Amino acid sequence: MIRDRRIPINIITGFLGSGKTTLLNYWVKQPAMKDCAVLINEFGSVGIDHQLVRQVDNQVVLLESGCICCTLQNSLVNALSDLLSKALRKEIPPFSRVLIETTGMADPGSLVGLIEYEPFISQRFRFDGTVTVVDGLNIRKQIKAQYEAVKQIALADLVLISKSDLVDDEEYEEIEKVISMLNPSVRVCKVLNGEQDPAILSEIGPYNSGVDRDPKKINAWLATESASLGVASSVQPVKVSRVGMGAAKKQAISVHSNVATFSMEFDEPLDADRIIRALEAVRMQYGDSLLRLKGILNLNVDPRPVVVHGVYGTISPLTTLDSWPDDRRCSRIVFIVRAMVREQIESLFRGVLLGDPAFSSFLEPEEANI
Repeated sequence: MIRDRRIPINIITGFLGSGKTTLLNYWVKQPAMKDCAVLINEFGSVGIDHQLVRQVDNQVVLLESGCICCTLQNSLVNALSDLLSKALRKEIPPFSRVLIETTGMADPGSLVGLIEYEPFISQRFRFDGTVTVVDGLNIRKQIKAQYEAVKQIALADLVLISKSDLVDDEEYEEIEKVISMLNPSVRVCKVLNGEQDPAILSEIGPYNSGVDRDPKKINAWLATESASLGVASSVQPVKVSRVGMGAAKKQAISVHSNVATFSMEFDEPLDADRIIRALEAVRMQYGDSLLRLKGILNLNVDPRPVVVHGVYGTISPLTTLDSWPDDRRCSRIVFIVRAMVREQIESLFRGVLLGDPAFSSFLEPEEANI
């Protein structure tokens, strides 16, 4: 597999008061992050010790650790372009990773779309996962009152629970259960005083970090190893009648608050053109409601597995793995969506994929074969 030499970008998000700034402050002082660039909303929001700062200009500072900090007062494109230009002119050290800290009410999904599809950024950088920090004392109340908190968990590749030392074991188990229902396969860890080894970033990429180096990890990424497709312990798979080519073998559904998760599995190879058309149809019709999509596909054009990943209506380019993670050469797809349109998204995706004439507006005339 050809190595992706683009610079990885991680998004650090979390609701107000969750502890993401404390985490960021800890990370920028670690030797492993000395060649990292950090984009923040404003310097005042990050309590950086002034003894560690050397000003480069009005927007860029260098930390004693070697990290570069830059405000996000301008657009992300301008900020990244300025950093690259300064590094090329040797005004600042070269950097090999970028961390972006969002505001507490920010929607990380829009940032992912910009990273994946803005030409300047996507040619030089790659999205490498979202870290969401949640407040162990308040997260269960926040997700009931604030959809932003729900979405930040649903979009995460890693959830760090802060203030976990202030909640008892029973409450911590409830927090983990809620997170699992919102995002079944997400990795969850405790973090105390922001202390978490930054090496964990190399293990959470959506498909271009740990997964593509070791195909066996993709089952954990998809959470599809259990009989219920791993969505949640309370979720029972339901049989789906077989119609057309490669119909879904089984499906698992989980609903929590206003977010729903469902999984689909197909035995037979899928038509490559149809899967792309089905993904595009869902993106066009329900982009804002498609919080997360990830899967491994068995296509009729290539014997190797193909990985699909999408965040908040942005479908990333398909990626081919060198080998299958196990003997099950079937397509497995996980959706995390707004609960109110779960049935519509499932129906549209399945209909276009199977060539249902009810969805002829998304098909070529000769494709509507059912």
